[in-house]
Formats: sequence, structure tokens, C-alpha cells
Amino acid sequence: MIWHIVTREFSDHLNSLRFALTTFILVALMVTNAVVHLQTHPDRVRHYSESVTTARNAVRAPTQLYLLLQKGPGDFRKRPSPLAFVADGGEALLPGRIWSGGSWSKTTSPGNSLKSVWWMGYPHLNLGAMSSLRPTATKIDWVFIITYLLSFLPLMFTFDALSGEREQGTLRLCLANPISRHALLLGKFIGALFAVLMPFYFAVLLNLAILSTDTWIQLDTAAWSRLGLIVLIASCYAGIFIAVGLIVSAATRESRLTLILLLLIWVTIVVFMPSTLGTLAAKWMSPVQTQHQFNKAKKAALAQAIDEPIKQMQEQFEKQLLSRYSLGALLKMPRAEAQAMVEAESAKVDDADLPMLAALVMKDVEVRERFNREHLAAQSAQVLQARAITRFSPAATVQYALESLAGTGFNRHLHFLDSVRLHIRQFREFIAERERADATSLHLIGIPQGMSEKPVPPQAIPIFEDTLTFRDTLNTAMGDILLLVLLLGGFLLGAFLVFVRSEV
Repeated sequence: MIWHIVTREFSDHLNSLRFALTTFILVALMVTNAVVHLQTHPDRVRHYSESVTTARNAVRAPTQLYLLLQKGPGDFRKRPSPLAFVADGGEALLPGRIWSGGSWSKTTSPGNSLKSVWWMGYPHLNLGAMSSLRPTATKIDWVFIITYLLSFLPLMFTFDALSGEREQGTLRLCLANPISRHALLLGKFIGALFAVLMPFYFAVLLNLAILSTDTWIQLDTAAWSRLGLIVLIASCYAGIFIAVGLIVSAATRESRLTLILLLLIWVTIVVFMPSTLGTLAAKWMSPVQTQHQFNKAKKAALAQAIDEPIKQMQEQFEKQLLSRYSLGALLKMPRAEAQAMVEAESAKVDDADLPMLAALVMKDVEVRERFNREHLAAQSAQVLQARAITRFSPAATVQYALESLAGTGFNRHLHFLDSVRLHIRQFREFIAERERADATSLHLIGIPQGMSEKPVPPQAIPIFEDTLTFRDTLNTAMGDILLLVLLLGGFLLGAFLVFVRSEV
């Protein structure tokens, strides 16, 4: 009996004008998406490959441990996602590169200076730009098509599913036959779902067929698996709004009223809630340090940890110099002779000072990276909290799920940062192991006098490789997927309860 209702409903939808318009709109947008991606993606991949090659050559250029430590592992580039056509993810607002920090040189005594080594320069997030969390209408990607059209079109197929038949009197006649209400509702749900998803699946296949003509776009098994899961999420999302349409249609007696209510619901849930909740969340949360406040606090911490000890070393050198030569004798000397004598004294570096010099260099790295890491964590926490609040909208939830599976967006950015931190730890462990292997070295990492001078084979230097596995994408998307499944079950249950209690 249910299958008979499904075929009747699907046949009615198939012969309607709205089905033809749905097919035309979805196909046109998917073809546009494919054409635009074919024009932009090869350039991104080419630029990424060239940048990575340059960075690897620069990393392998140093032949000594100290030079390797000073130059560091180089720049880190985020690999362009092969599924960027699915979700842009605001990649233009997110840093695609993590660079090395600057360098400094501080004078410890006349003729001697202490130089910095590499530290990780964390990118600064533009929180003002990232507050726009709704799907971007200027990017015709799958996220835009799914969040807007696969929520709007189901309402057009269901607004008169029950209220229209109630107006015409056919609903009473239909239920006079041995047909249960749950069977009728389930049949209408499945029929409308088929009518919405058939054009969508056709448009998706056409989109992928066009993309497969380009050799720059190569999808492996993991990418196809993620695409399959993305299509299932889109189907679940469409089912949610079909259930919403059936709830309102079962609760009203006029199809015009149903259409008006559904349009208001759609505007509220899909258009209004994601952007408004994101803006309100940003205002409710405690403000993060401004860039000026952050730089001021970091400068003060560095002055206390680095500048003050260096100043003490300079004062100690002056005291030692005056203990050997009187001030009057220095003033009576010719200027060139006095300067040469001071430089000769400063060149006599006490071995007891070397551990302190090495500790100062590494302390500088620790303070800079700690401040940068904490500032970035505070910014990321604000973005994640705002995204959690906007998940009250199914549109935002499906957007975040699709971004995670496509390998774009903020979750992908956080995974990229974690990969970079892991590589930096491995890079520094490599330097420490090579240092320990040299028995002739002083093992004072951070200064050239204290590190091994043995050459480093370029092939042995660890190289960063940005990878993203299917498990990585699934783990970040799993919470959103479960939430969408719960919403589908909840709204479908609500449709049954409303229809059972409604009068025919």
C-alpha cells in the first residue's frame, strides 16, 4: 500500500512544472560550479606545487645543524582540497601558509652579538571577516546549492501535500479506504523525497562528469568515499525540510496559508538564523586581545625574559673591564687603541656564559611561540563557540559537515595547524638527536659555538607533507552528521504526531 502511494505521489510530482524547474535550476548551478572550478583549481594546484618545491629546496640547503636551526623548517603550505568545489569554506579568509618568525641580533658585549633562531609564526585570524558564518551566496559551490535549494525546493513539493488534499476533500476520501495515516504520510514523504533527490542526483553526476575531464582534478578512493557521504548528508538535509513541510501542511487547512508559513520558516532557519546567531555570539563572548594589546604584552614578556639578562651581561662585562683597567687609563688611550682593547676583551667569551646564552635563545623561542599559540587559541575558541551556537540552524550544521568532509573551512585549518606543530616537534627532535650523536659537541642548542659542526645529509632532514585522511574528515564531521540524523528523526516523528491529531 505504501509503495502505491509513493508511485502516485512521485508520478504527480514528475508531471508538474515545479519538477521541471527544479531540474533546470539544479543542473544550471551544478554546471556553473564545475566550469568555475575547472578555471581556478589548476592554478591553485600549480602554485602550491611550485611553493612546496621552493620551500623544500630551502630547507635542504643548510649543511650544519646551527644553520638548520636558524633557518628552520621553512614555510608550510596548506594543500588545496580536490573537493573545493563542494565547499569553499571561506578559504580566502583563512591563512593558507604558516611562515617562519623574524630574526633579531642583540649585542651582549662590544664585538659579540647573540642571534635568534627560527620560531613558528602563527597566522592572525580576521575575526571580523569570519563572523559572516552563513553560506556565501557569491560562491556557487555545493554548500550553497544544498543549503539553499535543498531546503527551499522540498517545501515547494510538500506545502499542498496534505492541506491541498484537505481543501479538495480528497484526503477524507483517501482515509475512508483501509489506509492508515502513518502509511499515507510515509508514502507522501518518500514520494516527495524521490522527486527532490532525482534532479539533484542527476545534476551531481553531470557535475562530476564535467570535472573528470580535467587531468588536474584527480579523485582517489578516499575522495569518492567522502563524496558519497556528502550526497547522503544532502539527502538527509532534504528529508528534514520535507518533514517540516508535512508538519505545517498537516496542521493547516489552506495551502496558501501553508506556503506563507513555510516561506517564513525557511527565511528564519536558513537565511536569518546563521548570520544573526553568529553576530550575536560574537557580541556575547568576551573580547580577545587586539593585535596592539597582544604585541605589547609579548614585548613586555620578551623584555623581561631576554633583554634584562642581556643588559645584566653587558653591565657585568663593564665591571670586569673596569676591574682590569682604570677609567682614567682608558680615557687617556687613543680612541682606536681603546676600542681594539675593548673588542679583544669582549672576544674572550667565558665558557661558563655559553649555557646561559643558549638558554636565552631558546627562551626567546619558547616565549614567542607560547604567546602566539595562546592568542591563536583564544581566537579559535571564539570561532568554535560561534559555530556551536549557529548549529541551531540545520543550514549551518550541514555547511560545517560538508566543509569538514570536503577538507576546507575552519576545521581543516585547525587540522593543518596541528600537522604543522607535529612536524615542528619532529624537526626539533631531529636536530637534538643529531646533536647528541656528536660526542665532540658541547650540546648547547641555540648558539653556533655549542652545536655540532658535522655536515647534515639533506636527505635526512624531515620534510613537511600536508595530508588529510578520510578518518580525519569523518571525525570532525561526525557530530554534525549525528545532529542532522536526529533532526530528521525528530521532524519526521513530529509530522506523524501532528497528522494523527489533525482533523480531516
